[in-house]
Amino acid sequence: MVEPSFVNTVWQHLRPVLGPAPAPRPAVILDVPDGTDLHELVDGISGRAGTPRTLIDDGRRVEPLDARTGQPLVEAFGTELLEMRAWPHWNDWIGCARVVRAGREHALVVIADRADPAAEGIPEGASWPERLRLLTGWEPPPRTPVDWQAAEQALGTRLPGDYKEIVDLFGYGSFDTYLELLVPGVRGLDLVEWATGDAVHARDLWRPHSVFPAPGGILRWGTSEQELDFVWQTGAPDPDDWTVLVRTDFDTWERHESGMGEFLVRLLTDERLGYPTHRIAAHCFMDYA
Repeated sequence: MVEPSFVNTVWQHLRPVLGPAPAPRPAVILDVPDGTDLHELVDGISGRAGTPRTLIDDGRRVEPLDARTGQPLVEAFGTELLEMRAWPHWNDWIGCARVVRAGREHALVVIADRADPAAEGIPEGASWPERLRLLTGWEPPPRTPVDWQAAEQALGTRLPGDYKEIVDLFGYGSFDTYLELLVPGVRGLDLVEWATGDAVHARDLWRPHSVFPAPGGILRWGTSEQELDFVWQTGAPDPDDWTVLVRTDFDTWERHESGMGEFLVRLLTDERLGYPTHRIAAHCFMDYA
């Protein structure tokens, strides 16, 4: 296992998160401790940055590379690059590489500039899930789809279409490491299991609102380390008309006259909502799959 002190060193080279985009800089290349192989290195970085994407495998590009998908990580290397695993992390790309130098294989960490994925703009008329994908630069990997029929049967209700589309697109993870999605079937953050638990534990916490499955009850779809609760107020016959509420402290609720997809886009971009995420120059999605 890679030493925690080395992982701390990697994080010390990442640029500030909040505020304007930092000035461009050359890629930072860090030699890892002797005896560390690529798999140990990837495991160590994944503990903080989530699941990586594979850019290069056995010297071959796994998928097309551009600024949105990690090209800045590989520009510092030539044919000596054998493998590259990558994570988007706000203003930076983090890469774990296996290279050949002087006839020997070495593991390295690379930190390179990451531009705003949405710098060229978002097409007019794009759906809220597509806007979210473009804002974060997300490229969805193959994954096992959620069994929505089973989830909705267990809940006894249909779920909003934008929520299902976003979960199918992103999976289990965190937007800007600020808001985590609840996803059916994910251990610890299973939307169905949380709905059952909330019905028992949140009656006092969520006053004056009732708790799902009571008529018009609150159903949680997201959570945050900042102790915020992101929920729908159910009750409308069409789940696409459910309104988003946010519990900001023990007895304060914010009501947003929008669905979950629009709310997430505004959480990342709209300074009027007051969330710190609007000050991040390059948004990202951290994959926990």
